[in-house]
Amino acid sequence: MQWERIKNNQSKIIPLSGIYVFVHTTTFFLYELLSLNLELSSGNFSNNILLSLVDIVRELLLCAILGALQSIIFARLGVILEFPIWRCRDDKEALRRFFLLWFGINAGLITINRVANILEERGISDIASLLVGIGLIANIVYLPLAICWMYSGEKLSENDSFFRVFRPITRQWGETLGMWVILCVSLFVALYLLSLPILQEPSIFTVVIKTLIIIPLAGIDIIVFCWTWLLCIQCRIQGLDEDVSLDDF
Repeated sequence: MQWERIKNNQSKIIPLSGIYVFVHTTTFFLYELLSLNLELSSGNFSNNILLSLVDIVRELLLCAILGALQSIIFARLGVILEFPIWRCRDDKEALRRFFLLWFGINAGLITINRVANILEERGISDIASLLVGIGLIANIVYLPLAICWMYSGEKLSENDSFFRVFRPITRQWGETLGMWVILCVSLFVALYLLSLPILQEPSIFTVVIKTLIIIPLAGIDIIVFCWTWLLCIQCRIQGLDEDVSLDDF
């Protein structure tokens, strides 16, 4: 692949990666602090509806902040890795073009998890287990697929197949193997750590440990972005999707 693009631009990529990891981790830390506060003070709410509304607002804020972060940082990285072919003029344009994509994905992942938990609590274990499985698969594949969409999804015409966007992955399976291994291992290690009994108690210690787990996961986001973006570039250069054009938007 085009790994030299990363080497040649590491002075630009490393600071952006640091910003992404820092903001992502800080956001999650504040989210966990708010979750802890809500759990400890749930008895102060006059009714469950009010508590549920606060909980929903908390989740939406998380999705919005992460969506904005992903839109801006990923767009900047995309421009760096394929300048001047792939274009995004500024952060405002990045938000306009990609915020709804990332916000929707984040909201969808959280919704699947929340619905699965609710069904499990109500004893509907079969559907809950199905949703858990769907959630696991979604957490593995969403990042590469969404990045492919960022690269060329906006250029799809009415006559194009929706799956055409994902040709950089489907036509280069051998190049993606390492990426899938990283995603699967990181996800299951994180789930194992988060399931430990010591992390089930509501405390500041739990918040700190959960936040520390997020740091390498945020770093993996950057690795997967660069990996997938290079696959998209290679797909274009090798003519695996000859019809795609990345003219200025």
